Amino acid sequence: MIISSGQIIGRLGSTHVLVAKERDTNAPDSKEQKAVEELKRRDKEVRAHEAAHGGDPRLVKIGAAQFDYTIGPDGKAYATGGRVTLSTGSARTPEEALSKAEALKKAAMAPGEPSSKDFQALNSAVAMEFEARNQIYRDKNQKDEKNSSLLKGSNFNIYA
Repeated sequence: MIISSGQIIGRLGSTHVLVAKERDTNAPDSKEQKAVEELKRRDKEVRAHEAAHGGDPRLVKIGAAQFDYTIGPDGKAYATGGRVTLSTGSARTPEEALSKAEALKKAAMAPGEPSSKDFQALNSAVAMEFEARNQIYRDKNQKDEKNSSLLKGSNFNIYA
């Protein structure tokens, strides 16, 4: 005779029976537990990644990070994606623009899995860096031309 909370649901031959066992609702299923652990890992990674974007003082963080959530088998919400809005602000000089472009490049490639938006920000930073370097080069050449034009057409007589 079987004495348990289970119920006989079938017979497998003359000496064996199939018993339905009540599921312990307090003990998580191993698949559910794995899913929760994966969501916890992803939540931690996403939050660290978004925090790393806004760490440079040369960039202005606009608002708080926003997250996309997934509800786990345990009923809790876990961050599985996120975004943060950054601004370089205006630069007074090409050198300052170059510095801000470098900060934006670093922020765009924060540790973790870069998203397509991260790569778009990187492309914008590279374009900004190129423009700043180009302006620095032009300014330097104009300065060199001014200095050399002072000497053109002048006769210097040096008496020693």
